[in-house]
Amino acid sequence: MANMTAAQTRFCLKNLPVTESILIVGAHGLGKSENVRQVTIEEDMSFIDMRLSQNDVGDMKGMPFHVSGRTFFAPPDWFPLKEEDADELKKFLNLTEAISNGRFGDRGILLLDEINRATREVQQAAFELVLDRRLNMRSLPDGWRVVAAMNGNNNDTDIYSVNEMDPALISRFFVIDFNPSVDEWLEYCNKNNVNESIIQFIRKIPSFLDPTSEILKDAALKGVTKLHDRRSWIKFGRTLTKFEKDYEKSILKTHPLDKKRENLDQLLLIAGGFVGNLAAIKFVNFIETDYQSLDANIILNNWNDEVKERLTKIVNEGRIPELGAYNEDLIAYMDKKLTTKKLSKKQAENLYKYIALLPKEPVADFWMSANEVCSETVEAWYSSNKKHTDIIVKAIMKKTPKKA
Repeated sequence: MANMTAAQTRFCLKNLPVTESILIVGAHGLGKSENVRQVTIEEDMSFIDMRLSQNDVGDMKGMPFHVSGRTFFAPPDWFPLKEEDADELKKFLNLTEAISNGRFGDRGILLLDEINRATREVQQAAFELVLDRRLNMRSLPDGWRVVAAMNGNNNDTDIYSVNEMDPALISRFFVIDFNPSVDEWLEYCNKNNVNESIIQFIRKIPSFLDPTSEILKDAALKGVTKLHDRRSWIKFGRTLTKFEKDYEKSILKTHPLDKKRENLDQLLLIAGGFVGNLAAIKFVNFIETDYQSLDANIILNNWNDEVKERLTKIVNEGRIPELGAYNEDLIAYMDKKLTTKKLSKKQAENLYKYIALLPKEPVADFWMSANEVCSETVEAWYSSNKKHTDIIVKAIMKKTPKKA
């Protein structure tokens, strides 16, 4: 089983021979089906999402009918037909109009989601699709790929309520162990306007993006227990954005992220309903103590002695992952929020003040990452002042190991 990021998975979905069926395995809430959907949008093709756990064999096979003493099946409405099959069914059933003739197009992905939650009979009905790309002897159009998705694997029956997958069925798939990176998720959030507070929280404490296997197993033993995952953070983020808009319209009297105790208590309840109590407590603590105390906007546009003091404390305490989160926030700001590709004079000076406080390794990491994301902006900053050049050169020389 190949361990792959979201980008690597999309590459396979786009470039493997279309005759190869793909099985995507991963924990719930990781974005398996959303990643497949993104491919169909990028490639301008159709997308059919079949939740096998909600279907029985009849939903898969379609309804039988007789013609000249032989039994045929009218395919279900979700199945993409070839032109010749649509024409044949029209004739067999004495219809005045063709059946779904070209309805889904010549190219697409048929996603068989939650395949290990389906009954054994439904899994067997899907076997023909996976193996031969056909249903009741009617083949998919040549440009269609079959993809399946499942939570966990056969070793995770203590976490998920699933049915074991037949090894003969799994052997027909190209199998992907889906492990999208934190950076990929943050990039998705930036593109889809997920609330900034969620983005900053996960940048600072990425360990709370996904639940650990220990947390999942403990929750399975306790029964109905709400946990954090990527999907729930996005749902929570959309709710916060809705609350912010309601506040701007005076529908809500208090901003949802106001730091007054009464408001924080309410935020804890809302967060808990989306991401569970453990993550909710951590998030509300972040809002109370850290949110909007330091971020890219403050560092670049509102630098003062208090900001310098806060950063100095972080550096002195050796909180390197936190410095890495600020680096990422600055890079995202320069990439997405600058109206031009150039920092203002004030922003350029404040960026230097920030970098001058950091140990050399985080400086070098910032420079290399920024050059990958917003090279035009940082190159202009680098060349605008000799002191900018000096501090970057010294950091890179320190990070680069000396030759023996």
